Amino acid sequence: MGSNTIDAKLMAKMFLAGAKNLESKKEWINELNVFPVPDGDTGTNMTMTIMAAAREVSALYDMGDIDMISLCKAISSGSLRGARGNSGVILSQLFSGFTKGVKECQEITVPVLAAAFEKAVETAYKAVMKPKEGTILTVAKGGAVKARELADAGVTDLSAFLEQVIAHADEVLQQTPEMLPVLKQAGVVDSGGQGLMQVLKGAYDAYLGKEIDLTVEKSAGPASGSATSAKSFEAQAGAEIKFGYCTEFIIMLNKVFNIKMEMDFKAYLESIGDSIVVVADEDVVKVHVHTNDPGLAIQKALKYGALSNMKIDNMRLEHQEKLFKMSNRRKSLRRTICPVQRRMWVLLQFPWGTALRKSLRGWAWITSSRADRP
Repeated sequence: MGSNTIDAKLMAKMFLAGAKNLESKKEWINELNVFPVPDGDTGTNMTMTIMAAAREVSALYDMGDIDMISLCKAISSGSLRGARGNSGVILSQLFSGFTKGVKECQEITVPVLAAAFEKAVETAYKAVMKPKEGTILTVAKGGAVKARELADAGVTDLSAFLEQVIAHADEVLQQTPEMLPVLKQAGVVDSGGQGLMQVLKGAYDAYLGKEIDLTVEKSAGPASGSATSAKSFEAQAGAEIKFGYCTEFIIMLNKVFNIKMEMDFKAYLESIGDSIVVVADEDVVKVHVHTNDPGLAIQKALKYGALSNMKIDNMRLEHQEKLFKMSNRRKSLRRTICPVQRRMWVLLQFPWGTALRKSLRGWAWITSSRADRP
């Protein structure tokens, strides 16, 4: 059982455990990805983001003598520079806000954590031009609201505090299909929100001193649905991608990037695309945009400085590849089930199969007409 405070060494251990837990679940999270674009890379992007920071944190942790300021800088800077995709950049901003809230503390308590969770949500919402509810932002906000409620109620037991915050955030995650029609149509919860939950759950296990289990969960929960179901496949197959290229880069500033310049740059990006996230951090600016002409975004950015960490992904192609994989999995599943169905159908044709047939009347493939049977 953990103590009622978290020092820098324990926080580093919790962060690494959260990163590893997310990494072990990335393929499952990829399958849940239908918003903002069903390109099947949320788990991968979030993992690459957190692992960029984890490498820096691991180096500090191995040195043994670790302080909160150095740890927070490693988490914030590492995740921003390594951020991939819309969900990855938002995750990096949650980390950025959180670390701002704890970096001056030698030991983290319930009141400090509650304030840090609120700062994390505030920072992430500010980074997104058009925040959408039913996403990772909503899940993070739900956790922060619960954290504030518990802190104001005088809760000091850190274990109970973390357990309740995570449980409430998970409840909010299960409600995301009611907030975003595309999630409900596909029968899944938000993939970014699920990724965040895996980070939190892994970190909490480390806080409790548990041996971290990195196996992929078999069940995604009652509201998460099956990403290979017919419902999910049909929803994703019919999705239209308005802007085809996920474009990301870091601007190495060669001039002052003031608020007006930032707003003008965001307005320009909005004129050529969507899913815009722009984060200014000291001498660099992290940029993410979905557009049909990456060159325009790049040319505009070059006015502010040199570019690094450039990445352009064809999301339409990624979407087709995801559908192909889903189709193959469904075919494989049908090949596994159909022989069993055929054998059962044959057994039910014998006289003594009448009673069994009645008891299985709710099974659509048994009560179907002769033309429909396997």
